[in-house]
This record gives sequence, C-alpha cells and structure tokens, in this order.
Amino acid sequence: MAGVAPVQVDHHQFSVGAVDADTLDTRDEGTLLCPGPGFVTVLTGIAYGPVSVTVVTTDAAPEDNDLAEWEAVEEAGLESAGELRVLRLDGEVVPGFEPIPPGRYRIRAYARGRDDNWDLEVAEPPETYRLVLWPTTEADNGIRQLHKTDTAYSAPAKALPIPDYDRSYIRDADGLVQRVPHDHPDVKAFHERVATWGGRPPAHVLTAGFGNYDAQVLSGLDRDLVDGIVALSPARQRELARWCVHRAFERAGLTEFADFRAGLAALDAGDHAAAPPDFGNGSQIVTRIDTDPEIPVTIVSGLPGNTEQIQQHKAVWAYSAATDIDDPLKAACCAVRAAATTYGMDYPELFDALRTEFHLPTP
Repeated sequence: MAGVAPVQVDHHQFSVGAVDADTLDTRDEGTLLCPGPGFVTVLTGIAYGPVSVTVVTTDAAPEDNDLAEWEAVEEAGLESAGELRVLRLDGEVVPGFEPIPPGRYRIRAYARGRDDNWDLEVAEPPETYRLVLWPTTEADNGIRQLHKTDTAYSAPAKALPIPDYDRSYIRDADGLVQRVPHDHPDVKAFHERVATWGGRPPAHVLTAGFGNYDAQVLSGLDRDLVDGIVALSPARQRELARWCVHRAFERAGLTEFADFRAGLAALDAGDHAAAPPDFGNGSQIVTRIDTDPEIPVTIVSGLPGNTEQIQQHKAVWAYSAATDIDDPLKAACCAVRAAATTYGMDYPELFDALRTEFHLPTP
C-alpha cells in the first residue's frame, strides 16, 4: 500500500513519476493515462481542485472482476531509475503517499466521476482514482484500455464547427454587418463605450463589490436597457433572467428536444432538482450538446466588437446565469448578455422583445 490522500489537480492532471521527470514530455496519449520517460500523467475531469487518490502496489497484475465499478480503466508502462512519487503539475510531491522503489512497472488507473464537473474548479473532491502498480520484466507495450463508459477525452461524437476568433463584428456606416480585424477603429470605439459604461456613470449597485462586468458590456450596447434592468425589483430581475434562458434556448434550437424543455420547466418552477440528469451544471449540458449527434451545433456572429461564438454554448451560459448566480441583478445582466450572444448581430431583436415584456424604457 502506497497511500490514500487528496491530490490537487492543475490543468486537468497529476502524475506518478520520478521527481526529476519532465511530466510535460508525454510520448503516448490515452483517455486516462499519458506516459512519458519516468512518469505517467493521469487525466482528470476537473480543471483545478482536489481529487481522491488511492495508490496500491502489488506483486502481480490485479484481477479484472471489478472493472464495471469504474467509468474508465487504462494501463500503461512506467519505468524509472528514481523513486516514484505522486506529483502535482508543478513537480511538488504530494504528501500522504509512500515512495515506490525504482524499477519497471505496469500501472493500472481506475477513474470515476470525470464527467460530472468537467473543466470546472472545485473545492471538494468530486472524482475518485485508484492506481495499482506491479513490477514487470516485459518491455512497455503501450496503453491498454480495459473499460470506458465516461466521455472524458473521448473522440468527439460529431464534428464541431470552429468559430473565427481572428476577427470581430461591427456594423459599418451603411448598417451592414462586417467582420474586421480586432484593431479596427470601430472595434476600438465599441470597447471604449464599454469602458465608459455607455458614456455616463453607472449606478452604484453596478460597481459595488466585485462590480458587474456583464452590465458594463451591455452598457456599451444599450445603456438605457441596463438602467431599466437596475430599476426592476429583485423578483422581476429573476423573472427576466429566466425569460432570457427561454429566448436563448429557442434561438439556439434547443427547445426542439424534450429534456431541454424539461430543464426550462424545472427552472420556471424553481426546482433545480427536477431538471434532467444532464442539467447538473453548465459543463454537463455542454458535453451533452457536443456529443449528441441529434443536437445541432451552430456558429453565430459575435456581438459588436466580439468574435463568432457557438450558439448553443452561449444558451447554456444563460441557463447557468439563471441557476447559479445568487445576486438577482447580476443574474439578470449575465443572462441578458448570454442570450444576446445567441442572437449575434441581431441582438436588437432580443432587446426589443425584452423591453416589451418588462416595460423597460426605450432609447
């Protein structure tokens, strides 16, 4: 037994290897393990935070009778002239694990929970790993996948479109939509409007604490709209956030699918627990969108001064704003900005409908 302890993950990974190994020098890549000279890197679902890790040493390969209890199981070779330690990405040795003597080993990694908080930063361990090492005299025969039911690091189930991040959107003097370099004068002018809150000082509630950047961006688009949102009661701001999620899902074509409609119904009822399983957090919903071949994934033009975006991802951003942000005003502003992004350069359509629905002032 080498130990049981939490391991702090950085950039989706931690490693087992010699303290002087270059853990970025991977030579092969699996969906759970990436081996290299003197180390093996373990790929995690979370981006940052702790995971639960157990390391076990045995005299021989483990049995295969418990594979179904895990969501991913892979094996790889690991050979080192130095002691093997559990390492963070920065090379720091993780306490709680006994050093493993130098030698040639096979390592089998078992993982569970990688899909649940994909690409998020967490404070408590949501993922469990078991690493079993045993000595071998055989030459390394690469990565062997024994079991996999999670989606982490799997090949995409469908080809995803790639937004153009090299140019920003504007309307020219004739009102026509154009894509231009990021340093175009009109792009700079828009960002100046954002920096100045649309040309007049913002309400104190928008700058208190950590501020409200979503409201600041919206001020560059339509300052009067922002002032109208600020004037709403907290209950109406919450209602506005939910309304924006509906508009974003509709615009992105997600209301064609029963579970997305069920997610909206749970949102309206204030019963997050009633949402479909894939609606546990925004990351899970995005994974569902990116892997379900039935759901279209489309590019939408950016808002003024911004690049193209994936429309369905921004609809999920609106949902997360309505469900995860505690402050009603911040939730409303974030949901409006996200929903507006699903409209791209047609965002005035959303703003007009929003004004009508919530009796907000017109410019």
